[in-house]
Amino acid sequence: MKKFLLIFFIFILFGDISFAETRSVTVKKGYSAMYGYIPTPVYGAYTSCDPYFFISGGTKYYFVKGNNTPYTYKSLLGCYEDEKHSLFDPLRALNSDNDTEKLTPEELEAAGIRFVKLKLNGYLALNDYSQDFNMKKVAYIDLRRTRFSTTVNPYGNFDIYVKRDSGSLKKIIGKVSAHTLYTVRRMF
Repeated sequence: MKKFLLIFFIFILFGDISFAETRSVTVKKGYSAMYGYIPTPVYGAYTSCDPYFFISGGTKYYFVKGNNTPYTYKSLLGCYEDEKHSLFDPLRALNSDNDTEKLTPEELEAAGIRFVKLKLNGYLALNDYSQDFNMKKVAYIDLRRTRFSTTVNPYGNFDIYVKRDSGSLKKIIGKVSAHTLYTVRRMF
């Protein structure tokens, strides 16, 4: 029985150490109560790496900052930002005009944001700009209707409106969620 407990505690110790890097910077707004943590209406959580992405036509695209050569996991929008108080701060920081409700393709291009395809092998197509999502198809990103999830891991949704060939708009749900550093490092 003593050997079992010793082995059990060793597994717990190593499990906590392996996840400590991503969990150590998580911030949640709310208050502690007798029966646990109670989130407030301004609930927010984030980690050091919460990349933004969306899926269109069965292809996943990540928001990548500029021409950072060589690219690293810090090139992903939401990973290792200078100052982040909310899950959506990096996205809102791209807004450069007086309209705080919409993020336009012009603002995205001015900030050097690309929508980079995630290839089937798990790597981003960083050096092939022809595989990027066409920024001219984007009408705007709605900054008014960002949504948080109150799960254990930071998670949120936002809406991207894309122009169809007919001229109408199609809504694509964008996502932001916590990724382990192991996962994002493997994308580069």
